[in-house]
Amino acid sequence: MRKRMPARSLRPTVAARKTGPRIRDDKYYSKVIGRALEILAVLRKHEHPLGLADIAAHVGLAKSSVFRLLHTLEVSNYVERTAEGAYGLSADLQVWGDGKRVTDLVAAALPHMRTLSREFGETITLAMHFDNRIEVVATLDSPHLIRMANTVGRILPPHASSLGKAITAHLPDDIVERLRRSYGTHRFTEHTITDEVLLKQEYERVRTQGYSTDAEESVLEGCCFGAPIRAADGTVIAAISLSLPKMRLVDAALQDQIIAAVRDAAANASASTDAVPPPRTPAP
Repeated sequence: MRKRMPARSLRPTVAARKTGPRIRDDKYYSKVIGRALEILAVLRKHEHPLGLADIAAHVGLAKSSVFRLLHTLEVSNYVERTAEGAYGLSADLQVWGDGKRVTDLVAAALPHMRTLSREFGETITLAMHFDNRIEVVATLDSPHLIRMANTVGRILPPHASSLGKAITAHLPDDIVERLRRSYGTHRFTEHTITDEVLLKQEYERVRTQGYSTDAEESVLEGCCFGAPIRAADGTVIAAISLSLPKMRLVDAALQDQIIAAVRDAAANASASTDAVPPPRTPAP
């Protein structure tokens, strides 16, 4: 967790396009919008972001035309581009479980985040695992003048944040390695765990305890406690955390109270998440 800072910020799988007489003769049909929707459909069907050439091959258009469509979708927050220049759906459009969207997860978790916020008056954050990153998708700031804060869209270190550790500890080894390659193991403070053996021990501790900590590992004088959120099949998809300045963590009793409450909130969010129905598909 950081103290408040300014926000920074090939085989085709899509169904054949409807290019028959019905579409050609439909004067209300917008070919440009249709092409953009095809691109979104292609990205939705792929687990990993795709490069420009791959997307162009899938939709059968010139790269220059696809680039213009992708740029428009990116500016409109439907698509996001990785550091390597590949394209994927924005967080709100990505799906998990039985076709549920990220916004479904946020809606399921928010009531339990608010309960934590009311009880402790500290910053509560929800983060989710995407293909090559762990990203903040919702946050409730503390009302205190001196507080820990987070920003929606922030990418979290898998080794030096309670949210990152709560999720990473439960992921398969190949995905953990992918996250490490994407983020690295930067030493933020003297307390940051960067040794591979010690980090594996830390992940094991998280799995055993059922919660994670950030004890001044990402920022000095900052403490954070996180717990995993699971999908119906038991897969860890997200995590909830509570963060506060070290000076307000007055004793072990308060720490135990926070940990129990965060674990309860994560368990309740998991149950609520399972109850969220998938988005409706319009009738043909």
